[in-house]
Amino acid sequence: MELERILFLTQALATHAVVGYALVRGFTGIDPRIGAIMGVVPDLDFCFPPEWSWPFVHRGITHTPLFALTVVLGVYAARQDRAVERAVGLAIGSHLVIDSLSPKGIDWLFPLRTAVSPELPVHGPVATVLLWAVSVGILLEDVRSIR
Repeated sequence: MELERILFLTQALATHAVVGYALVRGFTGIDPRIGAIMGVVPDLDFCFPPEWSWPFVHRGITHTPLFALTVVLGVYAARQDRAVERAVGLAIGSHLVIDSLSPKGIDWLFPLRTAVSPELPVHGPVATVLLWAVSVGILLEDVRSIR
């Protein structure tokens, strides 16, 4: 894999983790590390073997509301804690929203292949700085509210 691609993926994964962390920290009472972890869960599809085909590809099944709902319901069934359920939903949902704005989009109506996108460069430098700035703002506001 090219260095440029590795750097791009690192930055994208870090952004999803930071946004998930900030949202869970700022809007729930749950350990924000859950937000960081669940914020990158949809990208586990990078681990699928390359010979697999759709929907087991990047931006396939793991980048759908159906997947998010399944994970949230699974977490709720295991923990029966609505706060954890909300935290997981916020983190995975933020990933889906960010990626849905990108040029490739996501399949909101899975299993129909209906990706629609405004084709924004959400993992480009400007959008990344904006996402990180909003995340830092949420974290700073959370710190201020504790005092």
